[in-house]
Amino acid sequence: MTDVLVVTDGDAASFHGRPLPDHARPHVWWFRPTASAVVLGSTQDHDAVDLEECARRGLEIVKRRSGGGIVIVGADLTLWVDVLVPRGHRLWDDDIGRASWWVGDVWAEALAEIGIEGSVHRGPMVSSNLSRVVCFAGRGPGEVIVTGSDGRPSKAVGISQRRTRDWSRFQCALSRRWDAELHRAVVRTDSIDAPLDSLSFDRLGTDLDLDVSSFGDDVVRRLVARLDD
Repeated sequence: MTDVLVVTDGDAASFHGRPLPDHARPHVWWFRPTASAVVLGSTQDHDAVDLEECARRGLEIVKRRSGGGIVIVGADLTLWVDVLVPRGHRLWDDDIGRASWWVGDVWAEALAEIGIEGSVHRGPMVSSNLSRVVCFAGRGPGEVIVTGSDGRPSKAVGISQRRTRDWSRFQCALSRRWDAELHRAVVRTDSIDAPLDSLSFDRLGTDLDLDVSSFGDDVVRRLVARLDD
């Protein structure tokens, strides 16, 4: 049976620093932050962001265990859920790309239930100069893409993965509200080898009209059902 943990009063650093479990059961961890934070990928350094601007805005800077680019989390910005699959579970897949497809399927099904149609990216990684720094600027296996009213596709759910000998940890972030101005203010792009006018933060994520409590409950329920089926 899957273990479920809902963290409602912890900070981002504590959540992302959680160790892997010591027993081989699937886990679903739902993080509901009370304060906003900049979450760096495992290979990123603090110089990826403007430290003074982060401090001025009260943004904690933390590093997650999985790879990828920056995600800015906050109660009104993101819905964050981790899924932990032990080796030997029927949903374990040795193919790192294919392993996350089912996770994206669950998110897409939950979004479709509230009238938001999305597709799960099953191709190779799609990257750009900006996606090396910001998660929502790229496309990875299992991630959910929706098309806005303007006909432009945007990433609704980002998924990064940490793989150990015994575990796959999928860290999922749903873009509830995309704040382009905030990203422009705190993310440093001076090290990117591209013209600044080509590095647009607009419409990378999504603005989704949903109730985070009920939608989060539904996502967790669906993930648990898939893991325990």
